[in-house]
Amino acid sequence: MSTKITSLHRQASDLNVADAHFANEIRRRVPWMLFSVLAGIVMIWIGQAYEGVLSQKVQLIFFIPMIVYMSDSIGTETLALFVRELALKRLSLKHVFLKEVLVGFSLGLASGIPLGLFGYVWLRDVTLSITIAITLIINGVIAVLIGMLLPIIFVKLGKDPALGTDEITTAISDNLSMVVYLLVATFMLFG
Repeated sequence: MSTKITSLHRQASDLNVADAHFANEIRRRVPWMLFSVLAGIVMIWIGQAYEGVLSQKVQLIFFIPMIVYMSDSIGTETLALFVRELALKRLSLKHVFLKEVLVGFSLGLASGIPLGLFGYVWLRDVTLSITIAITLIINGVIAVLIGMLLPIIFVKLGKDPALGTDEITTAISDNLSMVVYLLVATFMLFG
């Protein structure tokens, strides 16, 4: 029994950033940073796969950082809320699921319409503006789904959802948001 308590105490102290040893923090965090580097490489390959679309409509490139940023922002916020709820043991997935999907849709709409309008005012391209708005709406829903599911998966696997889920959420959200944007653009502008 005392061995089990000692082990639990050691695990809890490993999670305490303030008391953790520098080398332990680096060892815990570097793999996730390397994962992020790999995710960035995948984004480069995605861009290369859509080189033809991007070269035909260069203006699409201008909005990639904002599309990726807004999608990541929505997903990261959902992730933080879910990790907190899991830590407090207050999570009822049935109650929260539909609400969060509606939140993701609404946040996508709230960011997609102004960015689409900006695109129209700046470039006078209705189709590009609609592409941006549709993309952010879709990505808002995808981002909240990722932000909800990853911490739950980590808990089910017995892993700490506070460590690694942010990097994975960011990687998946960034890559999917770019794919969705380029797919919507391909369909809207060239389909």
